[in-house]
Amino acid sequence: MSLDFKRETDCLVIGSGIAGLWFSLKASEYGRVLIITKKERSESNTNYAQGGIAAAVGEGDSPELHYQDTLRTGAGLSHKELVRIMVEEAPRLIGELIDVGIEFSKSGKGFDLGREGGHSKRRIVHSKDFTGATIEKGLLYALRKKENVEIVENAIALDLIMRGDRCVGAYIIKEERIIPVIAKTTLLATGGIGQIYLHTTNPKIATGDGIAMAYRAGARIANMEFIQFHPTSLYGHKMDDRAFLISEAVRGEGGVLKTLDNKTFMERYDERGCLAPRDIVARAIDAELKRRGEDYALLDLSHLSPSKIKSRFPMIYETCLGLGIDITKEPIPVVPAAHYVCGGILTDSWAETSIKGLFASGECACTGVHGANRLASNSLLEALVFSERAALKAEKYLKESMPEMETEEERRPLKIEGGRGYIRRLKRIMWDYAGIVRSDEGLKKGEEELERLKSEAPEILELKNMITVAELVIRCAILRKESRGLHYNIDHPEKDDKRFKKDTIL
Repeated sequence: MSLDFKRETDCLVIGSGIAGLWFSLKASEYGRVLIITKKERSESNTNYAQGGIAAAVGEGDSPELHYQDTLRTGAGLSHKELVRIMVEEAPRLIGELIDVGIEFSKSGKGFDLGREGGHSKRRIVHSKDFTGATIEKGLLYALRKKENVEIVENAIALDLIMRGDRCVGAYIIKEERIIPVIAKTTLLATGGIGQIYLHTTNPKIATGDGIAMAYRAGARIANMEFIQFHPTSLYGHKMDDRAFLISEAVRGEGGVLKTLDNKTFMERYDERGCLAPRDIVARAIDAELKRRGEDYALLDLSHLSPSKIKSRFPMIYETCLGLGIDITKEPIPVVPAAHYVCGGILTDSWAETSIKGLFASGECACTGVHGANRLASNSLLEALVFSERAALKAEKYLKESMPEMETEEERRPLKIEGGRGYIRRLKRIMWDYAGIVRSDEGLKKGEEELERLKSEAPEILELKNMITVAELVIRCAILRKESRGLHYNIDHPEKDDKRFKKDTIL
């Protein structure tokens, strides 16, 4: 695409995952929308979401049960009123996605509902094992019909444009030019931060740009210590710098975790066994690997019927088969990998940040619904619910007039990507000192190593953002002197409700 795009808009959206696209679809009903995406329009964490969307639409289920499961998994930190909003909106939003043209897997007259760890009922509405890609494709198709929506690919946001305490857009880098885009409202939907870790299921673009930008602009950031490590990513094979995700739903359908000598172990860690929440399963695998001195565990579903495996998990089956692993006959080698950050840019119930006119939704935001640990398949749901609420709140800004501003382009040599050696150092620091299991000494060492890295690193935008976000994770982890949810510190192994039953806010 050329540089011929509008420099002024009603709603500027940075990011093209489910959060950014759903906001754009809703906001396009009453204003102009410009979407900036870092790579191709379909490249986002949403695109790799296999599991589905949690919604109480099945027989014997209810929003109340979904609410209780979410609170239980959140380890005392979930914001109850926002969880209530989320679970009650879920069934309606599934209906709206269907109206947009998105097809979900059916069984008989209803949905083919999946079950995942931490859920008391089957409530995962899915499209086999490529739900995220199905939703993203459907939303992009719907947006193409909108004349007042423009998508600019292969562009990156540099920084937010501030006027006093108000965000009025962002500086965009496209084809080596810095271009100011003025907007009445700005939504950050930039996704996750997984690329700061050695093993991650996140795509290359998940470098925490939105969180870093918001922090530099003065926004409040919360709960960055709560990094969800997916228990089961494929071991031994990287795909464009990311580990291939083996969905939580594989265990939900009966997959069993084993050590390399074919022995089960989850029953020793939790009464729910392989259906325990992700933090428990990830720590259990980590403990077994360290105890036995092994590099990976096994996830076995060969006892299930081959036809069921192929029909429920076609993408996982085909991908593994292409790598020489027939999952209908042999176990899958798996290792935990950084998957999701439960913290991010702190927002209110309408997804507005502490900066006026700036909204955040999806993984880069901290609404508080996940608390200290995210319940499986609540992430796509959270993005839908709070992107819609952001669009509703953003409408009031569209009635305001914008200040007169210069919108001159600037040509300035600015390196966006690179510094692979520094990035490798960063990933190793975070994996070793701020990974699945932490300690006071390790976190302090990690902080010192990051400070040294920052002083030596060249001026590269992505690297700068990654270091900023890594520092936020470690600072939050140092402040929380307890173990809760996804944050486990061997020096403070118990929960401390008296001092730490609250968000960590920077």
